Amino acid sequence: MSPQIPGRITRTVELFVDVSCPWCHGGLATVRRVLDELAAEPAIPAIAVGWRFIRLHDLEPPEGYPAAEQWERYGMNPEQGTAAEAELAAYLASVGIGMDSSRYSFIHNPLTAHRLLAMVRDDAATDTPDMWSLTRAVWTANFVRGTVMDDVAALRAALVDLGMAIPGRIWDRMADPDDHLAEALADRQRALDVNLDGVPRFYVDGHIIQAWHPIEDVETGLREALIGD
Repeated sequence: MSPQIPGRITRTVELFVDVSCPWCHGGLATVRRVLDELAAEPAIPAIAVGWRFIRLHDLEPPEGYPAAEQWERYGMNPEQGTAAEAELAAYLASVGIGMDSSRYSFIHNPLTAHRLLAMVRDDAATDTPDMWSLTRAVWTANFVRGTVMDDVAALRAALVDLGMAIPGRIWDRMADPDDHLAEALADRQRALDVNLDGVPRFYVDGHIIQAWHPIEDVETGLREALIGD
């Protein structure tokens, strides 16, 4: 994403996101814009994104729950839940991202989707989708299509319908629930190791930058983490 400027060093910036997080759904748009804008600044190192796919806190129950219960489970009363829902909708609209609440009605365990994303991330071949296209498609499948995210067949059908050409060998591997499970869980352990406080977040050199805040704040935070004040 950063121009090839002679002598420009490359820095890896870790990006922690969760398929079950609606703020990540919008945050991906903010992240992409921030990285594009920083890429135009010669003083900023070239940025390589180190993707991390995590559910920071376990779902209870593990199979998920109706989306209508989300705010109550966060300890909110009905009025607070309504306000939080409106705040989320306003945030998504502000970054040009949609969510269809009539279809997105259940919060599924994201581990299957995280395994897929980590598997594609770690695949050395050149016939897989780029991570930006794939992440956008996966979050769209969840929050716009209401796809059953812990069902490999349903996830595959949704991503094919969204134009993702994921090689058959990846789907063959996804049939084994233990394939790339350790790698997906390692992403979560990494988040715990750096004391991550939520998602979406950048992490670089001990700095945690919230990535769903206004774009100017996210850009400033990441710039300062990369080159100082």
